[in-house]
Amino acid sequence: MTTLRKTSPGNALCLGAILAGVLIYLGYALYIDWTIGGNSWKQGDWLIHGLGEPVRRGPFGSALLTLSDALGTSPLAVLLVFQGLVIALIFGVVGAAAIRLGAPVKLLVLLLSPAFVVLFWFNDPQGSVRKEMLAYLAFLPLILASMSGRGRHLALALSMVAYGLAVVAHEGNVFFLPFLWLAMWLVMPSHTPLAARLAILSVPGLLAFAAGVYAVLHPNVPDTRLICTHLMQRGLDLSICDGAIAYMETTPGEGRMHPGRLLSTHFRNFLLLYAACLVSFRLLFQGARHPDAWFAAVLVSGLAFVPMYLLAGDYGRWLNFHISALVLVLLVYFSERRPDWLYEAPRRLDVACVLALQLLVVGISHSPGELIDGFVVKLARGMASLL
Repeated sequence: MTTLRKTSPGNALCLGAILAGVLIYLGYALYIDWTIGGNSWKQGDWLIHGLGEPVRRGPFGSALLTLSDALGTSPLAVLLVFQGLVIALIFGVVGAAAIRLGAPVKLLVLLLSPAFVVLFWFNDPQGSVRKEMLAYLAFLPLILASMSGRGRHLALALSMVAYGLAVVAHEGNVFFLPFLWLAMWLVMPSHTPLAARLAILSVPGLLAFAAGVYAVLHPNVPDTRLICTHLMQRGLDLSICDGAIAYMETTPGEGRMHPGRLLSTHFRNFLLLYAACLVSFRLLFQGARHPDAWFAAVLVSGLAFVPMYLLAGDYGRWLNFHISALVLVLLVYFSERRPDWLYEAPRRLDVACVLALQLLVVGISHSPGELIDGFVVKLARGMASLL
């Protein structure tokens, strides 16, 4: 049985305050989305449905509209409540896991990465509450099971359900599969035979494969008016169709990024931001056996999302995918193993430099080439605007 570490009250209070503050901010942003009739990307993508004809991402939207019809309420209201609940779950489980681990400074620095879901969504709310949050949701039962040491089989089952929902909702979530496999492997009871482990891991693999095949068979629709008609019949404004829904008319060939874009100045600048977001991992692995091997594994793991850079141009989101998936897997690992090196205090100057980089200098936008403020600068500007 692993020994529980004494929690650092200051670190726990700091993390709790940031999580609570960002949660309130995102809740307010969802309220603003409600007042304008929904955001054509943040909510529009979730409202893509297949009630008229099959299309990728459509099954989730079809289920959402069916549920809202059964409840006799607006699908936008149902969606916003759902998004708010998932945000609260993600933040709640991440915060609980960090405090349970003792809120060591290395972990605090990692969770305050501008590419991790918390500050990424705060710094760029337009890139928030997209369908990748369903993939993050799939990690939460595994983290909880690792924290408590109980309910492992239930956690694996719930994780599979959440991941199935994620890949049906958005084909891009299939690329989280290697990270989910690793987290599930860590959570499986130690006495689980290899054949049983592989059988369990095959379930999310088959779900991802089926979702990928469906997306390839139904990549787009010739005309989105039928999608929009169903939404307007349920009280939504036509403007909800201006973003992600309109994109459903784009063929895979038209939507694919030209490889030459990866040689652009915007992409080179993005790579510098990517490198800045990896610095916290160098700090994290100080004191570990073979720290270079750990860091190399972090770099190699990013290859899982390389296809996304060729398929679409939301580079900041793909970076968020990578860092958030890594952090969630590491929360499972830390909860299972509680390695001593996690609690080794790094030099204060190193911590100060990394935090300054993450909180003051670097802000990650979901769109390439868009420079945005870091957390502290954005917070200061927001407070100044209220005075």
